[in-house]
Amino acid sequence: MLFKRRLKGLKRFLESKKGFTLIEIIVTMAIIGIVSAIAIPNFSKWKEKHEINGQAQKVYFDLMLARTTAVKSNNNVRVTFNLVANTYTIHEDSNDDGTVDAGENLKNAVLENNVQFAYNVGITDTDNNAVTSAVSFGGAQVVVFDSRGQASSSGSVLLLHLSDIGISDDRARLISILQATGGVDYWTYSGTETPPWK
Repeated sequence: MLFKRRLKGLKRFLESKKGFTLIEIIVTMAIIGIVSAIAIPNFSKWKEKHEINGQAQKVYFDLMLARTTAVKSNNNVRVTFNLVANTYTIHEDSNDDGTVDAGENLKNAVLENNVQFAYNVGITDTDNNAVTSAVSFGGAQVVVFDSRGQASSSGSVLLLHLSDIGISDDRARLISILQATGGVDYWTYSGTETPPWK
């Protein structure tokens, strides 16, 4: 009995000629438009935040790997940054001549997802010094890890999303290296907190 009643209800529904009125469709489309106008910019900002985090973590882990490789292989490992192309290379320099020779390991990496080695004027580093270059290790854009894990110079690498350059530091990421220990640290920026790097 219940089955027959449901079958009749389904049949009536399928035979019904009623549809949506034009006003109902317009109201529904307006609601969808309003929700989209609110959600899409928020989704875009969320996506950009995850893009900068992903690329900054990639650089951080590659620097950690370079340091570990130097200790493990008992060779110097050079990390050279190209600020124009937004790339970097990791070179296990077994004969310490600064050039890539046959048999030496080389890894090329490219920043992706509109993330660049960049900074906005007025930002300071973790020691509250004014930043003058997105990548600086004693004025150079190269850091070398030796067989003891120490770095050739202390310094930092700053990354920004393309949409933040010249506009905001809120999603800036910094990777710092300490010369004496070769320690690599990952920092996020917050303009509302003191100190701003956490």
